Amino acid sequence: MARAKSKKRNKGNPGSGFVSALFKAIGSLWRLLAKALGSATRFVFRGAQELDPTHQRDGIAFFLFILALIAAAGTWFGLSNFIGHATYSFLYGGFGRLALLTPLILIYFAYRLFKAPDEGSDTGRITIGTLLLVISATALLHLLNGSVGTGATAMRHGGGWIGYGVSKPLVALVTTILAIPILLIIFLFGALVITKTPVSKLLS
Repeated sequence: MARAKSKKRNKGNPGSGFVSALFKAIGSLWRLLAKALGSATRFVFRGAQELDPTHQRDGIAFFLFILALIAAAGTWFGLSNFIGHATYSFLYGGFGRLALLTPLILIYFAYRLFKAPDEGSDTGRITIGTLLLVISATALLHLLNGSVGTGATAMRHGGGWIGYGVSKPLVALVTTILAIPILLIIFLFGALVITKTPVSKLLS
């Protein structure tokens, strides 16, 4: 009796079989697409590794130049679409007012890769110096702006989340009075690293 009712119930609901088959088809299609995408990605990466090192560096430089154009569109020209709004939110949210310099920094590194591809050690040194400048400058902007909150306006008008993340624990550790000169010293050291200038040269 129960089996008969079950059979009648199944027969009376043909949609359940269709939904099940549809989900199976979607799952199969998804696996097929994932496999195809994985194969294509591996093929591209294998091809990129086989490129001449000069072309690899040129590719990185072009990529940095493209990022610089996108950054400029979002920060300088207020591009009014999804990419523009997302770029603005990401750069100003991360770097605060320093976001205005992001396109110039990217263009500079792209230019270095184009002009001096064999000066890898110098590029690495300049990269480290730039990171020190960015970290210290965003933290100083956050402190000098008086930003204490974590709202979007406070982040964009100060040093962004990077500035907040650096300045907050530093101030908690040594207070604002010491945090500012410490950050200024880090900023100076970053400039010396970029210019390849030892402190002894400054004191002589």
